[in-house]
Formats: sequence, structure tokens, C-alpha cells
Amino acid sequence: MTSGFTLEESQQRRSNDKWKMISGILLLFVVGLLIAVIVLAAQPEKNQTTGNMSETKEVPSSIKGKGSIFEHGSKDVPASKDEPESKKDVPVCGEGENPNGNTIDLTEPENPGPFHDLTRDEMIKLRTFLENDPNVQAVSMKNFSSVTINSSYIFLADLWLPRKDDTLKFLNNSGTQPERQARVMMFRGDKNPPVVEELICGPLPDVTECSLLNNTNRRNPVEFSSRPFNMMEFNALPKMLADVDKEIGHILKESYNATFTNCEGTACLALNPSPTASGLTGDINERLIWFWGLYQVPYSLLHPTDFGFQLDWSGADTSKWTIRKVWYHGQLYDTLGQLKEAYDAPKSKIKKSKMERPVDSKTLYSTLHRRGNFSPEKPQRPPQVVEPDGKRYSIKDRQVNYLDWQFNFRMSAFSGPQLLDIRFQGDRIAYELSLSEIAAFYSGNAPLSQATDYVDSGAMSSLGSKSLVPGGDCPDSATFVPYTVWNQHGEDPGHYDSTFCIFEHNNGYPLRRHSSYSKPEGFYGGMLDSVLTLRSILVVGNYDYVIDFIFHQNGALEIRLMSTGYIQSNFYRDVERQYGVKIQKTILGNLHHHMFNLKADLDVSGTSNRYETLDIEPMDTTLSWDLARSYSQTKYTPNLKQTELEALYDYDINKPKYHIVHNDAVRNNWGERKAYSIHLSGMSKSLLPEGKFNEKVISWSRHQIAVTERKEEEFQSSSNYGMYDTLNPVVDFSKFYEDNDNITDKDLVFWLTLGLHHIPHTEDLPVTPTAGNHLTAMLLPNNYFEECPSMGSRDAIFVGYKDKKDPSKGVTLERNGNSRDQCILPRSTLEEDIEKNPDMVLESRRQMPTYP
Repeated sequence: MTSGFTLEESQQRRSNDKWKMISGILLLFVVGLLIAVIVLAAQPEKNQTTGNMSETKEVPSSIKGKGSIFEHGSKDVPASKDEPESKKDVPVCGEGENPNGNTIDLTEPENPGPFHDLTRDEMIKLRTFLENDPNVQAVSMKNFSSVTINSSYIFLADLWLPRKDDTLKFLNNSGTQPERQARVMMFRGDKNPPVVEELICGPLPDVTECSLLNNTNRRNPVEFSSRPFNMMEFNALPKMLADVDKEIGHILKESYNATFTNCEGTACLALNPSPTASGLTGDINERLIWFWGLYQVPYSLLHPTDFGFQLDWSGADTSKWTIRKVWYHGQLYDTLGQLKEAYDAPKSKIKKSKMERPVDSKTLYSTLHRRGNFSPEKPQRPPQVVEPDGKRYSIKDRQVNYLDWQFNFRMSAFSGPQLLDIRFQGDRIAYELSLSEIAAFYSGNAPLSQATDYVDSGAMSSLGSKSLVPGGDCPDSATFVPYTVWNQHGEDPGHYDSTFCIFEHNNGYPLRRHSSYSKPEGFYGGMLDSVLTLRSILVVGNYDYVIDFIFHQNGALEIRLMSTGYIQSNFYRDVERQYGVKIQKTILGNLHHHMFNLKADLDVSGTSNRYETLDIEPMDTTLSWDLARSYSQTKYTPNLKQTELEALYDYDINKPKYHIVHNDAVRNNWGERKAYSIHLSGMSKSLLPEGKFNEKVISWSRHQIAVTERKEEEFQSSSNYGMYDTLNPVVDFSKFYEDNDNITDKDLVFWLTLGLHHIPHTEDLPVTPTAGNHLTAMLLPNNYFEECPSMGSRDAIFVGYKDKKDPSKGVTLERNGNSRDQCILPRSTLEEDIEKNPDMVLESRRQMPTYP
């Protein structure tokens, strides 16, 4: 017999099964919640344990995720107990209130101080005055295309620094601010003969008078032939080039598949200027220049032809400009006609050139487009500079305050970057630190390189720092400082968006440190070398010069010079081998010498300073505990330099020495003189014979250090006429010290020369890297402070035993109040910025205000 049940019983059984299943699911859910609560309840205890561990040993932070958020620890290192619960709570680095109230204000002041560059308002009023002054009658710039070289033309205007003694009275609160004045360079092509005049105009902003700059050490006016390069003369070249094409265009076409006119794109030849200075011509009134044909592809200087011509462009009458010489395929001709006749002769015996015109592409060896195998294989961003708590410096009216440092900065339109009234912990260390001149002298057989001696202020190198790029030239976190510049090509003042950048970063190595492992005194103390850097990059034609002023927390100030950019190449011929190597199929990298001169007006404990060297010398002696035994060691001997000629310094590796600057009346607590020392790294000597050919214009390069008594008229070691005035330099630096003034207890200026000889090699293609090209001048405290000033820095870390009697209890770590809170890396906005304002990197929509 089988058992059975009714339909009602079946329905009741199904209902009971349903509720049992639901109850089981609910039970499992409750058990899961209970487990989660237990795990979460245990987590704080685990974090607390980790917190105790972090007090005895600092755990390095790591970057997780996509790299935009900085987190403490990694997957096997628990997070800090004070870590935000959600990444949404993590602030952007540097946002919010600055802990020390630091602010950045880059606006032009209504009432600028003694060191501030000319403001836009001052430039506008100055131009109006010069255009209406009957003694000047400067041509109006409403239509630059109508301005000619025989006009009365305002080439450049810049701040004229007031006298130092007047300025010091103002800075020391014992006098009023000196009147602001402008220095103006006028091209007086309207005069007969034409000249260059330098005027001092003031007071600013409402100018009432302009007069000739009166300086017993430099002539004024200056020969018109020595004027700096300018666009007006280059604008007059197209007619000359048309005449060249008319006479020998068929030769250019057959030899290079390109011409100067009636062409498009890469079929047009570009020009490279190479001045022939008066030290070679023997006539200060001549203005000669070689122009070399280049293929117009990026970058043209790496695509030279073997054709060039020497132009005589003396005077202000362009109709009298003539071609003096012609160079074609290693052969020299007196005229274009002579070349044409020799080339077209039925049985021509001249060597003819036949070059293949390069194709403009991203893979061309001279471009800066990325090429080759990717490195790294997949996209991975480089390290970034982070300011977690905001900027530790302030800027207002071009004055910077950074920790214990304070200084003013500007861009001299005539010479380059300039720092003024530099103080550390309130003490003035230097009144002025500035670039005075850059030069590059070339060697070779062809005229392009043989006669090329560049004195870069003649090409207005100071105007080359136009557009520093975030993430390329400076960290994204940097402050980019604009510059109002005299507009050489228009009515309104020009504007550069980023002439300087200022940023703080650490050098990746300790400023100081020591570890002691012995018990019970064991400890570690150290700090990374975090510094503030003020940077400008002067682009002078093909070369880019990086100029850094670096402020260290121990009171040291570093000036660093680096060269990069394109080399100037020459067409390769076997005769050129002693001047360089072959770096591509048809080009040679020519030997050249880079030279830099710096001005350091030091005021160590005031303006009454002495310069002495501590000469390190070998000595023979006996052992103090055994007089019968001889011994050799070194000693030092102070050597006070009393005159300018005594102070000339030529580096000698066999005679090491310290270079000390001090006020003899000021001593520290131990009776030692409070001083600063000068340390140079990257010295090179000019090998040219003194006083011959073009060397006189770089007489500042003869010695690595020259010390002179400060004089207002000796404000720069060179001049903007140095490209051409080498026969009779407007500024002959050797005259600064040949009068042999006494320099004991005087206001002293130190002229520092750095340099390097460069034989280009294939790794200089496409551009020269900065690695290995660092030249530095250091100002270092020497018995000036009672101890290293960085001992007050919160950046330091100290690790010591919790209990010296029982080291097993672990160690403590001191961060001096600095937080470990994380923050989000700010996003780069370069793409958006250049879309909005492409002129911030390349002159795109606005007129270029200066040459070049």
C-alpha cells in the first residue's frame, strides 16, 4: 500500500519549504554581517600597532594607482592612522591657506622701486617724449614697415640703475628713493655721418629730459658700423637676394636645387649671418658680414650648403651695399660675375657642387620630433616636483622672499639676468649678481667658421629669454614670470609671458647628514638639499643658454650656466678635419669656445671689503712625537691682495687656494673674520694671443677672476657693440684693472669667467645635451655664521634612541612639525594654456616685439 496526501496538504508543505529557504538565506546574511563587523572592529587595533611601528621607523611613501595621489605605504605596508577615509577627502597639493602666508603677485606696481624693470606705463610715456623731443625726433612706430635704416630709430630702452650710494641710503632707510631713469639706445641713421647714441632719460614716468650717457670709460656716440643686429637691416636684404638670384640663380638651382627668391618651402634657401669684425678688417667704420646658404628645413643650421657671400653693409644708404666676396664649393671669388663666368665657361674647370635637397619630415636627423624605440616601452610619466603645503616663497614687485633669503631680480635688456640687494638672514651678501657677457669663438677653414667670433650681447642675447615651457624648461609647479619689453617693431610695449621661472625642489642629495651606529650615542641626522632656483634661458640664434641662480639653506648661493641648443655646423671638406669631426653625410661640427663673464658686486658685512687667498702649500716638518723623523704635509698661508693687478687670478692646479672676501673690521665670536668664499667650477682659458685680431673685445676672458674697485662707470665688462668693434672696443675690460687701484678695504667687484671648449660629436645631434656642460660659481659662507644656518630648517630629520640606556626600546623620529598628510598632484594645464594663448610658447598671433 502506498502513502498519499491531499491537495491541501501538498500546498501547505510547499509553503513550509518556502519559509525554510527564506529563513536560511536570512541566517547566512546575518552571519556575514557579523563576520564583517568583527573584521572592522579588529582593524583599528591593527592600525594602532602600525602607528607605533611608524614612530620607530619611517616607512617610505609610494605612489599608487594612476600616480595622481600620493599614499603612505604599499600593499604590504599598512596605511597611516591619520590617512583620510576617502580619496575624495584628499586636497590638491598647495591649495588652501598657505601656512606661512606666502603669496605670488606678478602685477606691475604703480610706484616701482629702484630695481624694477621699466613698466608698460613708463615705456609708453618715454616713447611719446622721444618722438616729440626736437633733439631726437624719433620716428613713429605706428607703421614699422615704413621705418628705414636711415631713420632716427629707438632701438632699445631699459632701466638705468641709480647710483649705488644713493640706493643704499634708501635701502638702509636713511634716504629717499632715487629718481628712476631709462637708458635708451638710438640708431641715428638720420645724421651725417650716422651714429649710435645712448641717452639717459628721466625722471620716470614723466620724462622731462634726455641727455647723452656721459662715461669716461666708453665713447658715446658710437660708430654706426658697430650697431647691434636689427630687423631694419635684415628687412633690406630681399632686394639684394633678388640680385643674387638674377645673376647666379641657375647655379644655385643646379647645385642645391633651391634659390633665395621665387620659391616655396624647402626650395627656398635661408641665410646664416657670420659677422666680420673690425679686428679683422682693420677699419672700425666698415661693417662686413658673411651670409651662408642653408636649406630651409628644421633646423636649418644643420643643413648648410657650401655657398656664401660677404656683404659690405656699411652706412645707412642701402643702395650702396655691395657684395665683396663669394664662396662656392671651397673656392673664393671676388664677385658673383666672376663665379658665373667660371661656372658657365664651355670648358669649365671649377669644381661644381651637387647637393640633394633634404626632405622635411619628422624623421629628419635635425628635428626634435621623438623617434627611435620608445623608452620606456609603455607610457609612464617622469617624477614631478610637488609642493604639498604650497609655495615656501613670496614674490611681489620682483622681490623674492624665500626662507632666510631675500633678493630682487630683473632682466636687463642690454646684458641679461640681474639680481640686486641679495640678503641672507637680513644681512646683505651682494649688491649685484649678474650676467655681463657671453661669447663663442669658432675655428675652421671656410669663412663661415674661421671668422665667426660671436659676442652675444651684440645680438641682444638678453632679449632671448621669451618663453619658458612648463614641464620642459621648468617644473610644472614653477612660477612663470612675465616681462614687459621695449617693442622694436611696434608702438605698444611688447610682452613675454615667461622670461623667468622660479621654483623650489630638492636636489635629490643631502645638504648635510651623519649616521652614528655606536651605542648608546647612536643617531641619524640629515636633510635633503631643498633649494630655490631662479631660471632664465637665453636663446641666441642656435644656442640656448640656461642661467640659474640657486639659493641653498646654508647661506650658499650658486650661479649655474648650461649650454644646449643646436651647434653651428659647416659643410664638410677634408681640409676642415683639424677643426672638427664629420657628424653627418655633408656636415662638420666646428670646434668653438664658449665663454661667460659674471659680475659679482659683493658687500660682505658692508662695502669695506678685502680680497685674500688662503694658499695651500706643501711643507716639510718632523713628527711632533719623534723629532728624528721627517714628515710632509700641507699648510695654508693667508695672502692679502692689495692692488688690482695683484688680484688677477689664473687657475693653477698645482697651487690650490681659497678665495676669501671679508670686512676686516668684523669678526665672529672666535675672533675669525666673517667672510664669504668664491668657488669656481668649469674654468677654461682663452688660448688666443692677447690684443690681436678680435681678442681685445673679450679681454675679460684672460683671467678666471679679476677684482676691481667698484666704479659707477665700470658697470659692465663688455658692450652691445662687441660683435663689430673689436679693433677699438667701446669697453676694453683690461682698462678696468690696468690702472692698478688699491683694493684694500674698498667696495669691490669680482669679475668671474667660466667656459668650455666644445668639439661637437654625433651625440650633439639634434641638439647638445646639458649633461657635462654645467659651469658653476659658488658663494659660500666662511666663518660668517656660528654654525651651519640650515640647523634651523624644519626640513631636517633626526632619529635617536628612545632610551639611550636601553636601545632595545626602539627609536624616535623628529620631523619638526612637518606633516605627512597626502595630497593630489595638480594636473598639468599646458595643453589648455597654449590653446588659449599660443604666443606663450611661439609667436603665433602677435607680432614679435624684438629681434631676433
